[in-house]
Amino acid sequence: MNVRRNIVFTMWAMLAIAILAVALAIRVTADEPTPAPTPAPTGQLFIYSGILRSVDLHARTIIVDGSPAQQTFTVPTDAEIIVKSKPRGTLSDLMVGDGLQVKYTDDDGVHVAHQISLLSLKVP
Repeated sequence: MNVRRNIVFTMWAMLAIAILAVALAIRVTADEPTPAPTPAPTGQLFIYSGILRSVDLHARTIIVDGSPAQQTFTVPTDAEIIVKSKPRGTLSDLMVGDGLQVKYTDDDGVHVAHQISLLSLKVP
């Protein structure tokens, strides 16, 4: 009878320890701060594709020649620039003649680039 009582006691103790461990894990996870989400651009997001014709690193602007006309984009410092050779590109990684896709918003007539992707197309 003592053996059976010891087995039952051990099983209840193991169940209590498991419940405490789960509760502690949930509490530790809940106490961790969640990272702030990347702010989404306000306004409608547009896409424009074309050939890079000009880069002004100082003014942080680019001119892209696509259809039907050239567009000038302002590139904020937090804009995402996607190039194949690096995990995070910079404005200086872009070369005149590169094919680009620009995701931008129109902020009171100013085209603000939020993401620039280098396409495989390259024109001399």
